[in-house]
Amino acid sequence: MANASKAVQIQQAKDEATALRELADARAAEAQAALDTGAAPGVQANLAKMAAEADKVAKAAEAALAALEGSGNTNMSGLTASIGFVLTKALLEDATYGKGPGGLQEVYDLWDAGDETAALDAYFKSKWYLKLGKTAASRYATSVNQPEVYAADEAAYMAEQKNRLFKLGVRVDDAELDKWLKEAYKGNLTNAQLDSSIAMSTSFGGKFGGTILTQMEELKKTARSYGLSYTDAKYNQWGADLFANRITDSEIEKSIQAESASKYPAFADQIMKGVTVDALASAYKSSMATILEIDADSIGYDDRTLNKALQYVGPDGKPSTKPLWEFENDLRSDARWQFTNNARDSVDSLQYKVMKDWGLI
Repeated sequence: MANASKAVQIQQAKDEATALRELADARAAEAQAALDTGAAPGVQANLAKMAAEADKVAKAAEAALAALEGSGNTNMSGLTASIGFVLTKALLEDATYGKGPGGLQEVYDLWDAGDETAALDAYFKSKWYLKLGKTAASRYATSVNQPEVYAADEAAYMAEQKNRLFKLGVRVDDAELDKWLKEAYKGNLTNAQLDSSIAMSTSFGGKFGGTILTQMEELKKTARSYGLSYTDAKYNQWGADLFANRITDSEIEKSIQAESASKYPAFADQIMKGVTVDALASAYKSSMATILEIDADSIGYDDRTLNKALQYVGPDGKPSTKPLWEFENDLRSDARWQFTNNARDSVDSLQYKVMKDWGLI
């Protein structure tokens, strides 16, 4: 009867320790997510504190369980205390980490034979210790010992990640995404690690929405402001690189500036300091709007007259800033000028002068 009562106590303590450890793992995951997503410092600090407190409580429950088990099985409780978790029958028989060379069964057999030093040495050389981090090991143990609990936790993680990825604008095949998310949960990958993995999937990179699409649209505006344009394929590649944390938007902007400085060498220094070509070309565009009588906003950097001015080469053969008066004189040689009121007024004025000089009026 005493043994039955003791077994009940141990089971209750084990259930409590397991529940507290799961809570601690959940708190740790929340704290990591806040860090990965750049939450407010106060939020990060509070979540980190809650995670630490939950871990402390879980460890106390685990220690209490080990002590309770030790009163009836000193050998197993000593091993549990040394490695930090219980070697259940299911774990010892696990095909991946239990059986075979480097498996947990070897650790248990050495400990059970009384060779504690060899057992601990085997543990620290085991596949379990070398391949799994703390959280990943806890999740694997749960998957073996409590498969239904593991499935529920995994489903909650996948739903949360899908919501995050949808807001980012990632569009990936559902089956492929599920595969990556299952691996990420199993291996306790950070969001950055998960995103890098997804970026390698075969269905990633064709379409974007959400945050990534917004970033891509901003890059298009930036490129246009520096007198450049790129293909959709280029913007898609930037979107994929941004998502996978292979590059930052500031690095892309620097790249755009460098290419713009190469295209418009006379303004290179100003461009590299962040002055846009829009700002540098505003006086030229204003003159074009006035003299050619066109809308300044309709003048793009594919306009040959504007581009010729921005890429002006001086008499010494070096890139130089074209004087505005010279640019305005050139505009009157532009084919578009002859159709303007300015041109007609100039012709009328010239005719009047000629006729007056000849005494005809």
